[in-house]
Amino acid sequence: MELMTSKYTIDLVDRHVAAIRKLCKVCCNGFLLKHLEALVDLLHLAVERFAEGQDLAQALCDFTRVASQPFVSCKTSDMITYGHHLPAFIKVGPALLVNRTLLPEFFEQGLVSVLTYTLPGASEARQERKAMFERLRIEVAHTLACWARFGLDEDSVELLPNQPLIQAVADSGTPNLRILRQSNVMDAVSASFRSEDSPESIVITLGAIRDMSLYRPLACQITNCGLISNLVHVIRVNLLGSDVLLVAAEVLWNVLELDWDGATEALGQEEVIESFRDFMNAVLTRGYRFKDKIFRNDMMVLLMYISKRVENRTLFASTGLMALLLSYAVSEARRRELLQSGFLEKYLREARVLPDLGDGAKASKGIPLTNTQEDMEFRTLLWGTLARCCSSEPCAEAAVQCGFVESLLECLDAEAPPEKWSQEQRRQVQLEALSSLFQLVQYVPDAFMEAQGNAMVLQLLQATRSREVQKKCLHLLQVAVRMGPHFAENLGQLGAVGTLVELFTDKDNPMTSRQMCASVLATMCKEYPENAREFRKKDGVEAMRDEVVYRPGETTDNHLFYSLCVVDCVWNAVVGTRKNEIRFLDAGGLFALLDCLEVAPMLLKRQIIGCLADLMEYKKAAKLFTQWNSQVTMKGALRLLLELWQCEQQAHGMSLQHATHRRFKPQAAGNLAPDGVIRDLEQPLNPRAPPTLALGELIDDGDSTVTSTSRFAGKFRHAKNFADTAGTGTSVTTASHGRTQKARAALQDDVCAWHVASWQRVANEAFEKAPASAQQRQGSQWLSSGIEQDPAFALFPIAGRAKIYAVLKCIGFECQETLSIAERQQMELVKLFPMAVELEMWIKVQESLANRGIKPVSADRQWIEDCVVERRDQAAWVQNIQKKLAEERQTEEEASLERFYKDLRGRAQIQRMTQPPGYPPHLGSKDSDMWNERLPRT
Repeated sequence: MELMTSKYTIDLVDRHVAAIRKLCKVCCNGFLLKHLEALVDLLHLAVERFAEGQDLAQALCDFTRVASQPFVSCKTSDMITYGHHLPAFIKVGPALLVNRTLLPEFFEQGLVSVLTYTLPGASEARQERKAMFERLRIEVAHTLACWARFGLDEDSVELLPNQPLIQAVADSGTPNLRILRQSNVMDAVSASFRSEDSPESIVITLGAIRDMSLYRPLACQITNCGLISNLVHVIRVNLLGSDVLLVAAEVLWNVLELDWDGATEALGQEEVIESFRDFMNAVLTRGYRFKDKIFRNDMMVLLMYISKRVENRTLFASTGLMALLLSYAVSEARRRELLQSGFLEKYLREARVLPDLGDGAKASKGIPLTNTQEDMEFRTLLWGTLARCCSSEPCAEAAVQCGFVESLLECLDAEAPPEKWSQEQRRQVQLEALSSLFQLVQYVPDAFMEAQGNAMVLQLLQATRSREVQKKCLHLLQVAVRMGPHFAENLGQLGAVGTLVELFTDKDNPMTSRQMCASVLATMCKEYPENAREFRKKDGVEAMRDEVVYRPGETTDNHLFYSLCVVDCVWNAVVGTRKNEIRFLDAGGLFALLDCLEVAPMLLKRQIIGCLADLMEYKKAAKLFTQWNSQVTMKGALRLLLELWQCEQQAHGMSLQHATHRRFKPQAAGNLAPDGVIRDLEQPLNPRAPPTLALGELIDDGDSTVTSTSRFAGKFRHAKNFADTAGTGTSVTTASHGRTQKARAALQDDVCAWHVASWQRVANEAFEKAPASAQQRQGSQWLSSGIEQDPAFALFPIAGRAKIYAVLKCIGFECQETLSIAERQQMELVKLFPMAVELEMWIKVQESLANRGIKPVSADRQWIEDCVVERRDQAAWVQNIQKKLAEERQTEEEASLERFYKDLRGRAQIQRMTQPPGYPPHLGSKDSDMWNERLPRT
């Protein structure tokens, strides 16, 4: 530095170059970290002198060549002490890769700035030194590539258990990748990549970008700096030529994986999709080489990622890419028909495709797909992408016109297997075709029906021996049968009921397959008497009755979902058809349901209660219901239902607790007081929350969602102390009392809002992670409950009380089973259920009218008041009965307690009378006398 800055040697450029090259020779194995700050200053000064026209290119080449090696530490703490200079060091360099006139103020302190420099002017000196400048940019690009590559191995990256290396790099990166991120090197690299004309520099820079794209923050920078369009241009320039296009495709692949939102939006442009169309057309018609097929598959992977963004799917049809891909996705016979009819050429021209792409003669020369591994992979990617795109109406129309559904169904034909495929390849093709049809049947159900899709799938289901193919077929039937009534009718006519019953009864089949059989049967028999009759003829009633059990300990599979599907099948295929019900009852089905109801979890219990509510419409079932007794507790069915009623009341109380987001004590959550009497006459089923609640009760235990260490707990403690001080002071004014109440209300609203957000976030996360079928069921529950605005309510559904009332109404509220006083109190409330629901409804109507400021006419107002008074009187009458029962229970408890005390006094007296002569008095009579003195006298 002294040599280059001294006024005596500042003009000795040759000595400057020699000094820098000697430094590089001495540190040929890497610079020292402790010299890093001085190296940054030296490199910055050299770049400035180079920008001024001094011949320092060779020195900078040597410097960057040494900088590409890892830095050397003299002490273990050197990286911590000097590592903060590394981002500044990296900035000095990549600016020279941009071919533009030098601006002195452009240069920053760092290695990256070198990449932006080129010699201005068109003199002979520029021509002579052009190769040297190009060499310099190559060395800088090589340095960046070495920095990005270093540390990308399992020994250098800290891996979690069972974590792949690529995932660890994407999440945490390597030290060098994190330094590159801090240096913002991607902006300079992107600028250089747009204008670089050196093929070698492009290749090396592309390799550096590939390694940097493995780290998620750098992948986001690649998207934000607009480098994706340049990568697409590189592919276009090197199409079917250099292997550079494979590296560019790999970079796009990495960016799409790590920054899907930004990358798919950047690639969702019409000109980009048109470029992909040109790429696919070229490789499908002229790509004979092995690496051309690899590039073709890479392009299909990119298109698969792009198609996952819904907004991009219409571009597949408008640019002609959909028609081009469909021409290779259909069978060879269908493709020849499309070419002969001119449909493909017409569709491409309507999409404003270039004339050479719309030439049918050229299109007919496309390379056919074989049974090689690359072509099998291409089929999988192609079918899946096209099926996903069919959610867009233009793409669906093109798929129907090209016969895409028919071509996929041909792959399922078990009678005419292609000779060119092995058994494993045929199984794989069937699996991929079924996966694509699973989506297509939802987007184009009419085309699936017209192509006899049900018959083909059912035929494959009967013929296959593969468990995977069987499961895929059942998945497809499960969604197909819900697409309309004609699907269930068509499957019934094809004999699907017998096939599914046979698969269900085969215990060798896995539980998941039998579960899907029950699900498909339930949907087929729902509202279709012909299928229900066929279900009975094929002994499906007995088969379902045998599986109405809940024994999760006997299997490692999810027995709950299996039992839910079985009960659902009983509900749809048995209940509602009298002959099926008779056979089910004769086989002991009702007792099996009650046995399962006793031990099942709450989710399954609600399903069983709903099934029982409909089954009790048959009088024979109602008579059998009263004859059942538990084999475990000897309880009757009535007592079991009353216990479930109480559980539903507590669950609803907890849902109100979570709705208001206050921590009530358990006994305050129900609608009955501790003595079993209705709390609120106007809200007998769903009592209102207490108007005032102590602030301390909001944080009552360790399970509270608001812990004592949270900021909300601190607010409450502060507010409580403030309120207590303000309320007990001797000089409290009315204004201070008003502020206290406002503080209480504001803090309660604050915590309630926080609780609402927390519960909604938890419910939404659980909903997003659930499978599609579970989301559909849960969504229907939210909609039916009218609480779709707050998904947290769905955690505690309350429809079970209505089902229990329906069952008890069918069997009669007066029964021969002996009930306790608490159960009799619950029974009185169950009898009141319809009137209570109407009362609460009228109360809500009154409150809604008052809140909206609507005043009904006198006749309507009188009608509403009369309805409320009538039903409130009914609730008061039930409340009086419950009070009498409570007094009776108290009397019985007092009498029982008196008998207990009397028995103790009698035993003490007998003990004194039976003492032998000479027995120590202090061991007998004294203790007995003391005990008698403590007993209450009546």
